[in-house]
Amino acid sequence: MHDLLIVTPSRGRPERLQAMIEACLSLAEAETDIAVGIDRDDPAAPEYEALIQQLPDCWEVFSTKTARRTLSEWTNRLAAASAGEYRAFASLGDDHMPRTQGWDRLLLEALDDIGGEGIAYGNDLHQGQRLPTAPVISADIVEALGWMMEPSLAHMHVDDAWADLGRAAGCLAYVPEVIIEHLHPDAGKAVSDATYAESLAGWDADREAYQAWRRDRMAGDVAKVRVLVRR
Repeated sequence: MHDLLIVTPSRGRPERLQAMIEACLSLAEAETDIAVGIDRDDPAAPEYEALIQQLPDCWEVFSTKTARRTLSEWTNRLAAASAGEYRAFASLGDDHMPRTQGWDRLLLEALDDIGGEGIAYGNDLHQGQRLPTAPVISADIVEALGWMMEPSLAHMHVDDAWADLGRAAGCLAYVPEVIIEHLHPDAGKAVSDATYAESLAGWDADREAYQAWRRDRMAGDVAKVRVLVRR
């Protein structure tokens, strides 16, 4: 079994994806691979294909749908396709930039330190300890839940759901010495583009879905994770 699979949907940003992948792999010290999800209708799809062919330990999956997939749809699809092959999955956007040597090894060791099952994350220099915007999640947790990102959410609040799950189940590990910088417009580190705008347009719907998950399904999901943690 391999150590870690980084799951990264990307759209319209091949240059940013290349910088992110190169940072991830050049600083990696675990057996780490990357899977990238690309929409067929993305005008930059040929650039992505050419890019991935040049990079080791990285492959792309093109959607067979005519419509684009959401962040959570892509993330869950890519994780499910590699079930049983990796010890853990990481969710990094194409706007996340690891800065710490051995970032992957350190986050996997943080999982070991809390018993092997959990959610570990570093400092993104924006949300810090408050939110796991780029977490490493035990594969057993993903399997038990049936998802890596709560399926009712398109994009927003997926990190809130991770934080809620980890805190309630007692398996959330913050590793401040691991820097995975979030180069996001809200942090003043990127210019907004069409991909950001489309995600932001779904804020209200995702907020309602997040609140519904907390009300109706969070307790059941926490119970599933607690079984793994206690085991």
